[in-house]
Amino acid sequence: MSKLTQRMIDTTKVPPKGQVILRDSELKGFGVRISPESSAYVVEARVNGKNTRITIGKTSLMSLEEARDRARELLSKMTQGIDPNAEKKLEQVAAITLRELLQVYLATKELKPNTVSVYTRQCNNAFVNWLDKPITSITKDMVEQKHREMSNGGRRNGGSGRAYANGCFTTLQSLLNFAMEKYTVNGLRIIPVNPVTRLTKAHLWHRVHPRTGVVPEGKLAAWYRAVKQLKNKTVADYFLLLLFTGMRRQETLALRWTDIDFEQATLTVPRDKSKTGREHTLPLTEFTLDLLQERYANRGASTLVFPGRNKTELTTFQPWLVQVRRESGCRFMIHDLRRTYLKNLVVDQSAAPKYSNHFACQSSIS
Repeated sequence: MSKLTQRMIDTTKVPPKGQVILRDSELKGFGVRISPESSAYVVEARVNGKNTRITIGKTSLMSLEEARDRARELLSKMTQGIDPNAEKKLEQVAAITLRELLQVYLATKELKPNTVSVYTRQCNNAFVNWLDKPITSITKDMVEQKHREMSNGGRRNGGSGRAYANGCFTTLQSLLNFAMEKYTVNGLRIIPVNPVTRLTKAHLWHRVHPRTGVVPEGKLAAWYRAVKQLKNKTVADYFLLLLFTGMRRQETLALRWTDIDFEQATLTVPRDKSKTGREHTLPLTEFTLDLLQERYANRGASTLVFPGRNKTELTTFQPWLVQVRRESGCRFMIHDLRRTYLKNLVVDQSAAPKYSNHFACQSSIS
Protein backbone atom coordinates (compact mmCIF):
# COMPACT_ATOMS: atom_id res chain seq x y z
CA MET A 1 0.00 0.00 0.00
CA SER A 2 1.40 3.42 -0.95
CA LYS A 3 0.27 6.98 -1.04
CA LEU A 4 -2.72 7.39 -3.32
CA THR A 5 -1.95 9.39 -6.49
CA GLN A 6 -3.93 10.56 -9.46
CA ARG A 7 -1.82 8.34 -11.71
CA MET A 8 -2.78 5.27 -9.67
CA ILE A 9 -6.44 6.14 -10.03
CA ASP A 10 -6.17 6.78 -13.78
CA THR A 11 -4.18 3.63 -14.58
CA THR A 12 -6.06 1.12 -12.46
CA LYS A 13 -8.10 -1.19 -14.66
CA VAL A 14 -11.84 -1.30 -14.07
CA PRO A 15 -12.84 -4.80 -12.95
CA PRO A 16 -15.40 -6.63 -15.12
CA LYS A 17 -17.51 -7.12 -11.99
CA GLY A 18 -17.29 -6.35 -8.29
CA GLN A 19 -15.02 -3.57 -7.11
CA VAL A 20 -11.39 -2.64 -6.41
CA ILE A 21 -10.40 -0.51 -3.42
CA LEU A 22 -7.24 1.60 -3.67
CA ARG A 23 -6.20 2.57 -0.12
CA ASP A 24 -4.08 5.56 0.83
CA SER A 25 -1.04 4.89 3.04
CA GLU A 26 -0.81 8.53 4.12
CA LEU A 27 -4.36 8.98 5.42
CA LYS A 28 -5.61 5.76 6.96
CA GLY A 29 -9.19 5.00 5.96
CA PHE A 30 -9.10 7.11 2.80
CA GLY A 31 -9.28 5.46 -0.62
CA VAL A 32 -10.93 5.07 -4.00
CA ARG A 33 -13.57 2.49 -4.91
CA ILE A 34 -13.50 1.47 -8.57
CA SER A 35 -16.34 -0.59 -10.07
CA PRO A 36 -17.83 -1.09 -13.54
CA GLU A 37 -20.45 1.53 -12.70
CA SER A 38 -18.32 4.32 -11.23
CA SER A 39 -15.17 5.45 -9.49
CA ALA A 40 -15.55 7.31 -6.20
CA TYR A 41 -13.54 8.52 -3.22
CA VAL A 42 -14.47 6.81 0.05
CA VAL A 43 -13.50 6.90 3.68
CA GLU A 44 -13.78 4.03 6.17
CA ALA A 45 -13.52 3.81 9.94
CA ARG A 46 -15.17 2.12 12.91
CA VAL A 47 -17.91 4.19 14.52
CA ASN A 48 -19.18 2.96 17.87
CA GLY A 49 -17.78 -0.50 17.11
CA LYS A 50 -19.33 -0.69 13.63
CA ASN A 51 -17.33 -0.50 10.39
CA THR A 52 -18.71 2.42 8.39
CA ARG A 53 -17.96 3.45 4.83
CA ILE A 54 -18.89 6.83 3.43
CA THR A 55 -18.81 7.90 -0.20
CA ILE A 56 -17.17 11.30 -0.56
CA GLY A 57 -17.79 11.88 -4.25
CA LYS A 58 -17.04 10.72 -7.77
CA THR A 59 -13.43 11.00 -8.94
CA SER A 60 -14.61 12.77 -12.06
CA LEU A 61 -16.19 15.58 -10.07
CA MET A 62 -13.51 16.46 -7.50
CA SER A 63 -9.75 16.44 -7.25
CA LEU A 64 -7.74 14.01 -5.16
CA GLU A 65 -6.62 16.73 -2.74
CA GLU A 66 -10.18 18.01 -2.30
CA ALA A 67 -11.29 14.48 -1.50
CA ARG A 68 -8.41 13.99 0.94
CA ASP A 69 -9.30 17.20 2.80
CA ARG A 70 -12.93 16.12 3.02
CA ALA A 71 -11.81 12.69 4.23
CA ARG A 72 -9.90 14.30 7.11
CA GLU A 73 -13.05 16.17 8.18
CA LEU A 74 -15.14 13.01 8.09
CA LEU A 75 -12.54 10.90 9.90
CA SER A 76 -12.34 13.51 12.63
CA LYS A 77 -16.08 13.12 13.26
CA MET A 78 -15.98 9.35 13.03
CA THR A 79 -13.20 9.05 15.64
CA GLN A 80 -15.52 11.00 17.97
CA GLY A 81 -18.26 8.42 17.48
CA ILE A 82 -20.26 10.53 15.02
CA ASP A 83 -21.65 8.70 11.99
CA PRO A 84 -21.83 11.15 9.05
CA ASN A 85 -24.24 8.77 7.27
CA ALA A 86 -26.64 9.04 10.19
CA GLU A 87 -26.17 12.81 10.25
CA LYS A 88 -27.05 13.00 6.56
CA LYS A 89 -30.09 10.80 7.05
CA LEU A 90 -31.18 12.90 10.01
CA GLU A 91 -30.90 16.07 7.93
CA GLN A 92 -32.96 14.50 5.16
CA VAL A 93 -35.62 13.14 7.48
CA ALA A 94 -35.74 16.30 9.60
CA ALA A 95 -36.42 18.30 6.44
CA ILE A 96 -39.70 16.46 5.76
CA THR A 97 -42.47 19.04 5.55
CA LEU A 98 -46.05 18.83 6.76
CA ARG A 99 -47.19 18.66 3.13
CA GLU A 100 -44.92 15.67 2.47
CA LEU A 101 -45.99 13.99 5.70
CA LEU A 102 -49.66 14.34 4.74
CA GLN A 103 -48.98 12.75 1.35
CA VAL A 104 -47.13 9.80 2.91
CA TYR A 105 -49.82 9.37 5.58
CA LEU A 106 -52.68 9.31 3.08
CA ALA A 107 -50.78 6.90 0.82
CA THR A 108 -49.96 4.56 3.70
CA LYS A 109 -53.20 4.46 5.68
CA GLU A 110 -56.39 2.76 4.51
CA LEU A 111 -58.78 5.67 4.84
CA LYS A 112 -62.25 6.35 3.54
CA PRO A 113 -62.52 8.99 0.80
CA ASN A 114 -64.29 11.38 3.16
CA THR A 115 -61.51 11.07 5.74
CA VAL A 116 -58.92 11.79 3.05
CA SER A 117 -60.96 14.82 1.99
CA VAL A 118 -61.28 16.11 5.57
CA TYR A 119 -57.57 15.70 6.38
CA THR A 120 -56.55 17.37 3.13
CA ARG A 121 -58.99 20.24 3.57
CA GLN A 122 -57.97 20.85 7.18
CA CYS A 123 -54.26 20.95 6.34
CA ASN A 124 -54.76 23.13 3.27
CA ASN A 125 -56.92 25.59 5.19
CA ALA A 126 -56.00 25.58 8.88
CA PHE A 127 -52.30 24.83 8.45
CA VAL A 128 -51.63 26.42 5.07
CA ASN A 129 -48.76 28.47 6.52
CA TRP A 130 -47.17 25.34 8.00
CA LEU A 131 -47.43 23.06 4.96
CA ASP A 132 -43.91 23.75 3.70
CA LYS A 133 -42.29 23.92 7.12
CA PRO A 134 -40.26 20.94 8.37
CA ILE A 135 -42.41 19.00 10.83
CA THR A 136 -39.52 19.18 13.30
CA SER A 137 -39.94 22.97 13.40
CA ILE A 138 -43.51 22.81 14.75
CA THR A 139 -43.26 23.69 18.43
CA LYS A 140 -45.59 23.47 21.41
CA ASP A 141 -45.83 27.26 21.53
CA MET A 142 -46.84 27.37 17.85
CA VAL A 143 -49.53 24.77 18.53
CA GLU A 144 -50.93 26.66 21.52
CA GLN A 145 -51.00 30.02 19.71
CA LYS A 146 -52.56 28.61 16.54
CA HIS A 147 -55.20 26.70 18.49
CA ARG A 148 -56.12 29.87 20.37
CA GLU A 149 -56.38 31.91 17.16
CA MET A 150 -58.57 29.33 15.48
CA SER A 151 -60.76 28.95 18.54
CA ASN A 152 -61.58 32.65 18.53
CA GLY A 153 -62.08 32.86 14.79
CA GLY A 154 -65.41 31.09 14.31
CA ARG A 155 -66.47 29.44 11.04
CA ARG A 156 -67.87 30.89 7.85
CA ASN A 157 -70.81 28.50 8.02
CA GLY A 158 -71.68 29.64 11.53
CA GLY A 159 -70.19 26.60 13.24
CA SER A 160 -68.09 26.68 16.36
CA GLY A 161 -64.52 27.87 15.96
CA ARG A 162 -63.70 25.80 19.02
CA ALA A 163 -64.99 22.60 17.48
CA TYR A 164 -63.11 23.35 14.27
CA ALA A 165 -59.88 24.03 16.16
CA ASN A 166 -60.23 20.78 18.10
CA GLY A 167 -60.86 18.82 14.90
CA CYS A 168 -57.90 20.29 13.02
CA PHE A 169 -55.46 19.72 15.85
CA THR A 170 -56.72 16.19 16.37
CA THR A 171 -55.76 15.60 12.73
CA LEU A 172 -52.36 17.23 13.23
CA GLN A 173 -51.79 15.08 16.30
CA SER A 174 -52.50 11.94 14.27
CA LEU A 175 -50.10 13.01 11.52
CA LEU A 176 -47.28 13.76 13.97
CA ASN A 177 -47.87 10.51 15.90
CA PHE A 178 -47.45 8.71 12.59
CA ALA A 179 -44.22 10.62 11.91
CA MET A 180 -42.87 9.77 15.35
CA GLU A 181 -43.13 6.06 14.62
CA LYS A 182 -42.09 6.18 10.96
CA TYR A 183 -39.10 8.49 11.01
CA THR A 184 -36.19 7.49 13.22
CA VAL A 185 -32.41 7.73 12.98
CA ASN A 186 -30.33 5.17 14.87
CA GLY A 187 -33.45 4.22 16.80
CA LEU A 188 -34.14 7.81 17.88
CA ARG A 189 -37.34 9.59 16.84
CA ILE A 190 -36.91 12.84 14.94
CA ILE A 191 -39.88 14.13 16.96
CA PRO A 192 -39.27 13.05 20.57
CA VAL A 193 -42.57 14.53 21.85
CA ASN A 194 -45.67 15.39 19.85
CA PRO A 195 -46.09 19.19 20.24
CA VAL A 196 -49.89 18.82 20.22
CA THR A 197 -49.60 17.25 23.69
CA ARG A 198 -49.38 20.84 24.93
CA LEU A 199 -53.15 21.07 24.46
CA THR A 200 -53.63 18.03 26.71
CA LYS A 201 -51.07 18.92 29.37
CA ALA A 202 -52.30 22.52 29.60
CA HIS A 203 -56.00 21.49 29.45
CA LEU A 204 -56.58 23.57 26.33
CA TRP A 205 -58.84 21.18 24.41
CA HIS A 206 -62.33 22.65 24.29
CA ARG A 207 -65.31 20.79 25.67
CA VAL A 208 -67.58 20.82 22.65
CA HIS A 209 -71.14 19.63 23.01
CA PRO A 210 -72.59 17.56 20.15
CA ARG A 211 -74.80 19.50 17.79
CA THR A 212 -78.51 19.04 18.27
CA GLY A 213 -79.81 21.21 15.44
CA VAL A 214 -82.88 20.18 13.45
CA VAL A 215 -85.14 21.85 10.94
CA PRO A 216 -87.82 23.32 13.24
CA GLU A 217 -91.24 21.80 12.73
CA GLY A 218 -92.74 25.21 12.15
CA LYS A 219 -90.31 25.89 9.29
CA LEU A 220 -90.47 22.54 7.51
CA ALA A 221 -93.08 23.80 5.02
CA ALA A 222 -90.95 26.83 4.13
CA TRP A 223 -87.85 24.64 3.96
CA TYR A 224 -89.58 22.19 1.58
CA ARG A 225 -90.78 25.01 -0.69
CA ALA A 226 -87.29 26.52 -0.80
CA VAL A 227 -85.69 23.17 -1.69
CA LYS A 228 -88.25 22.47 -4.44
CA GLN A 229 -87.47 25.88 -5.97
CA LEU A 230 -83.75 25.14 -6.37
CA LYS A 231 -82.65 25.21 -9.99
CA ASN A 232 -80.18 22.43 -9.30
CA LYS A 233 -82.46 19.39 -9.13
CA THR A 234 -79.63 17.06 -8.11
CA VAL A 235 -78.98 19.12 -4.98
CA ALA A 236 -82.72 19.41 -4.27
CA ASP A 237 -83.24 15.64 -4.56
CA TYR A 238 -80.16 15.06 -2.41
CA PHE A 239 -81.55 17.26 0.38
CA LEU A 240 -84.93 15.54 0.20
CA LEU A 241 -83.49 12.02 0.31
CA LEU A 242 -81.44 12.97 3.37
CA LEU A 243 -84.54 14.24 5.14
CA PHE A 244 -86.72 11.25 4.28
CA THR A 245 -84.19 8.51 4.98
CA GLY A 246 -81.99 9.97 7.74
CA MET A 247 -78.91 8.82 5.85
CA ARG A 248 -75.48 10.30 6.42
CA ARG A 249 -74.38 12.85 3.86
CA GLN A 250 -71.29 11.00 2.58
CA GLU A 251 -73.08 7.66 2.38
CA THR A 252 -75.75 9.33 0.30
CA LEU A 253 -73.26 11.07 -1.98
CA ALA A 254 -71.54 7.73 -2.66
CA LEU A 255 -74.76 5.98 -3.70
CA ARG A 256 -74.67 4.26 -7.08
CA TRP A 257 -77.55 2.90 -9.09
CA THR A 258 -76.39 -0.63 -8.30
CA ASP A 259 -77.23 0.12 -4.66
CA ILE A 260 -80.91 0.69 -5.49
CA ASP A 261 -83.30 -2.25 -5.86
CA PHE A 262 -86.43 -0.84 -7.47
CA GLU A 263 -88.26 -4.19 -7.46
CA GLN A 264 -87.77 -4.66 -3.71
CA ALA A 265 -87.99 -0.91 -3.03
CA THR A 266 -84.79 -0.89 -1.00
CA LEU A 267 -81.60 1.09 -0.81
CA THR A 268 -78.35 -0.53 0.37
CA VAL A 269 -75.27 1.21 1.73
CA PRO A 270 -72.27 -1.09 1.07
CA ARG A 271 -69.99 -1.79 4.02
CA ASP A 272 -67.03 -0.05 2.36
CA LYS A 273 -69.11 3.12 2.09
CA SER A 274 -70.74 2.87 5.52
CA LYS A 275 -69.39 4.88 8.43
CA THR A 276 -69.99 1.92 10.73
CA GLY A 277 -68.30 -0.52 8.36
CA ARG A 278 -71.47 -2.59 8.17
CA GLU A 279 -73.76 -2.96 5.19
CA HIS A 280 -77.28 -1.82 5.88
CA THR A 281 -80.44 -1.80 3.79
CA LEU A 282 -83.25 0.73 4.07
CA PRO A 283 -86.82 0.35 2.82
CA LEU A 284 -87.96 3.00 0.37
CA THR A 285 -91.28 4.72 0.86
CA GLU A 286 -93.50 5.70 -2.01
CA PHE A 287 -92.07 9.23 -1.95
CA THR A 288 -88.39 8.25 -1.91
CA LEU A 289 -88.99 5.48 -4.46
CA ASP A 290 -90.68 7.95 -6.83
CA LEU A 291 -87.83 10.41 -6.33
CA LEU A 292 -85.20 7.81 -7.23
CA GLN A 293 -87.18 6.38 -10.15
CA GLU A 294 -87.47 9.84 -11.66
CA ARG A 295 -83.74 10.38 -11.24
CA TYR A 296 -83.03 6.98 -12.78
CA ALA A 297 -85.23 7.71 -15.79
CA ASN A 298 -83.28 10.94 -16.38
CA ARG A 299 -79.84 9.65 -15.44
CA GLY A 300 -76.86 10.48 -17.59
CA ALA A 301 -73.74 8.41 -18.13
CA SER A 302 -72.66 8.54 -14.48
CA THR A 303 -73.22 5.52 -12.24
CA LEU A 304 -73.72 7.84 -9.27
CA VAL A 305 -77.20 8.67 -8.05
CA PHE A 306 -76.10 12.23 -7.26
CA PRO A 307 -73.29 13.07 -9.70
CA GLY A 308 -71.47 16.36 -9.76
CA ARG A 309 -69.34 17.72 -12.52
CA ASN A 310 -67.34 15.32 -14.66
CA LYS A 311 -69.43 12.38 -13.40
CA THR A 312 -67.79 12.56 -9.95
CA GLU A 313 -69.52 12.88 -6.58
CA LEU A 314 -71.47 16.05 -5.92
CA THR A 315 -69.31 18.46 -3.92
CA THR A 316 -70.73 21.98 -4.20
CA PHE A 317 -73.47 22.85 -1.72
CA GLN A 318 -72.71 26.28 -0.30
CA PRO A 319 -74.66 28.44 -2.77
CA TRP A 320 -77.70 26.17 -2.50
CA LEU A 321 -77.50 26.07 1.29
CA VAL A 322 -77.40 29.86 1.35
CA GLN A 323 -80.44 30.07 -0.92
CA VAL A 324 -82.53 27.60 1.11
CA ARG A 325 -81.55 29.27 4.39
CA ARG A 326 -82.48 32.69 3.06
CA GLU A 327 -85.81 31.70 1.55
CA SER A 328 -86.93 29.41 4.39
CA GLY A 329 -85.63 31.48 7.29
CA CYS A 330 -84.04 28.28 8.64
CA ARG A 331 -80.28 28.32 9.23
CA PHE A 332 -79.83 24.57 8.95
CA MET A 333 -76.75 22.38 8.50
CA ILE A 334 -76.84 19.36 6.18
CA HIS A 335 -76.53 16.94 9.10
CA ASP A 336 -79.57 18.61 10.72
CA LEU A 337 -81.67 16.72 8.16
CA ARG A 338 -80.57 13.41 9.64
CA ARG A 339 -81.34 14.63 13.16
CA THR A 340 -84.72 15.90 12.02
CA TYR A 341 -85.53 12.42 10.68
CA LEU A 342 -84.30 10.66 13.80
CA LYS A 343 -86.11 13.02 16.14
CA ASN A 344 -89.47 12.59 14.52
CA LEU A 345 -89.06 8.93 13.47
CA VAL A 346 -92.33 8.46 11.55
CA VAL A 347 -94.32 10.46 9.05
CA ASP A 348 -96.66 9.73 6.17
CA GLN A 349 -94.17 10.55 3.44
CA SER A 350 -96.79 10.11 0.71
CA ALA A 351 -97.96 13.54 1.82
CA ALA A 352 -94.64 15.11 0.77
CA PRO A 353 -96.06 16.80 -2.37
CA LYS A 354 -98.42 18.72 -0.10
CA TYR A 355 -95.63 20.18 2.07
CA SER A 356 -95.67 23.55 0.36
CA ASN A 357 -99.25 24.14 1.40
CA HIS A 358 -100.06 21.89 4.33
CA PHE A 359 -96.84 20.71 5.95
CA ALA A 360 -96.93 23.33 8.69
CA CYS A 361 -99.94 21.49 10.09
CA GLN A 362 -98.15 18.17 10.37
CA SER A 363 -97.06 17.13 13.86
CA SER A 364 -93.91 15.20 12.96
CA ILE A 365 -91.55 14.21 10.18
CA SER A 366 -88.97 11.46 9.84
